[in-house]
Amino acid sequence: MPSHADLTLAAWSGLSDEAAARTAAAIARDIGGTVAGVTPHGYAGRSGRAGFFDREGIRYALVPGGTVRLGHDAGRFVPSARQIADFAEAAEEYALTGPVDRFVAEVTSPPRQVCLPARLVAVRSVDAGELLAVDDESDPDDDGDQDHAWLTAGLARLGLRPPTPDEWEYACGAGATSLFRWGDEYPEGEPYGDVPLIREPNLFGLVIGDDPYRAEFTTEPAVLCGGDGGTAICGGYGAFLSWLTLATAYRDAYLAEAVHDGDLAGETPVRPVLEIP
Repeated sequence: MPSHADLTLAAWSGLSDEAAARTAAAIARDIGGTVAGVTPHGYAGRSGRAGFFDREGIRYALVPGGTVRLGHDAGRFVPSARQIADFAEAAEEYALTGPVDRFVAEVTSPPRQVCLPARLVAVRSVDAGELLAVDDESDPDDDGDQDHAWLTAGLARLGLRPPTPDEWEYACGAGATSLFRWGDEYPEGEPYGDVPLIREPNLFGLVIGDDPYRAEFTTEPAVLCGGDGGTAICGGYGAFLSWLTLATAYRDAYLAEAVHDGDLAGETPVRPVLEIP
């Protein structure tokens, strides 16, 4: 019998409502959880179906797998006049290397095609120290050091793991080919709080990439996704560069080093992944 880990987005979307409910129930049995809902769901003009599950106090959403395209396609991206002007102002003040499309390509992951398993992904991230506090208290071998190895081991004891960088990126963009999961342009306002595009659950039902201060751990110690720790906002780099940190493929080359050197692992978010057997 095929594993539900082989479930693709096309297959999940193509199921009848009854078949989707049966599939969700089977997945819930496999992971020892319960189905919290299977419902039509839309985001930023796209429509689909979201499946939610509860297990041990965490709500998860189904993220189907398959062969997917990831990364920022520099050949497709055409910066708007607003983005060009905003970047030019920041580049002059902070001696940034332009033009804007070249800069964006340098701070995002490259285009690639990968094969991913279907999996359950926590709807919201949680600070690593908060999630693992109870687990640490019950672990006689814990030495108090909070680093990436501590995070990975603690999640493993709970039957969980961080997402890979590829998994995080696909979970965020849900197949969107634009710079952001909603399109190429950024809205008015700061990139956090009550802005609808970042407050609303994405196409998979995840609240993700909603605050540049809350970049999330992945399986790679050197790669955090979903923000820059607030550097662009606090540094006054302007609206576009602040919003750019929430681009689906954005990568900050220095953030992980700052987190680890600053002993900030416990205060850094992680989005648990629950594998589907």
